[in-house]
Amino acid sequence: MTQLPLEGYRILDLSIWQQGTYATTMLADMGADVVKIESYAMPDPGRGLRLPDGRSAYFQALNRGKRGILLDLKSEAGMEVFWRLAKTADVVHNNLRYGVLERLGITFARLQEVNPSCILSNASGWGHLGPDAYDGAMDTLAQARGGFMSVTGEGEDGQPTMAGFPQADHVGAIVSGYGIVLALLHRERTGEAQEVNTSLYGSQINIQSFNLTMAMWSGERRKRLRHEERQPTWNHYQAGDGQWFMIGALPPDKWWPQFCDVMGLPELAEGEYATVLTRQPHNAEVIAKMDAVFQTRTRDEWVAAFQARNLLVQPIMNYDEIAQDPQAWANDYLVRVPDGEGGEVPMVGSAVHLSKTPARFERLAPEFGQHTEEVLVESGFTWEEITALQERGAFGFPPG
Repeated sequence: MTQLPLEGYRILDLSIWQQGTYATTMLADMGADVVKIESYAMPDPGRGLRLPDGRSAYFQALNRGKRGILLDLKSEAGMEVFWRLAKTADVVHNNLRYGVLERLGITFARLQEVNPSCILSNASGWGHLGPDAYDGAMDTLAQARGGFMSVTGEGEDGQPTMAGFPQADHVGAIVSGYGIVLALLHRERTGEAQEVNTSLYGSQINIQSFNLTMAMWSGERRKRLRHEERQPTWNHYQAGDGQWFMIGALPPDKWWPQFCDVMGLPELAEGEYATVLTRQPHNAEVIAKMDAVFQTRTRDEWVAAFQARNLLVQPIMNYDEIAQDPQAWANDYLVRVPDGEGGEVPMVGSAVHLSKTPARFERLAPEFGQHTEEVLVESGFTWEEITALQERGAFGFPPG
């Protein structure tokens, strides 16, 4: 079997919830040995978010492909185990609130003493510097402070709106995973390990690079626009069946006559409506006419009619529709993962396809502490040592 890009790299994962955990899940998909460390007294809170049938889609989506061990880092024996494991690691990763690792004695300086080649990855809320570095953070708070909510919503008189999914956590995870891979590449070239610092806040700023740069250069604040205030060819519309679709056509003047032809509104391609500049004062009027016409057919009929002319239109699909989309399955954006009981479950795959070494999805998330003994034994611990460490409280619970 072809070796995956990150096979041979071990990551000790102290992260919880989403930002930290999904970063290492993406790396596990590409072959990294991710060892998820949880406390017997305080497991990853994501384990408790379950469907009525008892399964946790939340935890599985964010932790598949990892191995899990129990370790009480608040005990002396637990820290002994951690530092021995750190000698075998390429990366120690966490998204704990700043100060937590320091109180445990886990710092980059100490890690360098134990294993000079080990990278420390911190996925924080607000960044590792500045007056707010130690403040708590959550996905929605980052969406708010990061500016995303200020430009999301229907109109300036409407309410700022958060994303319908934990957008800041997942963007933060992608940025964190990117930082880890960069640090590994640097180490391969120079032999030097380093500390990686990423944050929810920084990730939000980063994904709005164009908007923020333009605002700083122009001095103008980007506004939330209503449907009737947007460009007709850069807008969402509702069809007669109640379903929605999106037009995203640039440059607008190039495609506008063809749109008018498909809609049966040739008058909108003439005179004061002909170009984006002359049409701008009449956008509300134009969009109102388009809204009325779109009520005469279903979403899929309109999308097919536009796409037949190679016009840039796509349906606004819900999750049920995405789950049935052959395009998503063809590219392994959706995959089936063995459930360990002879069956398979559908999951989101990888957004990156490598032609020689595509991601593999071989197992679900670990059961609580599932691989504790396995990881310790392969890391050089004897059974006698494991028993003695257990008696000293290394794993957070007494023998038996």
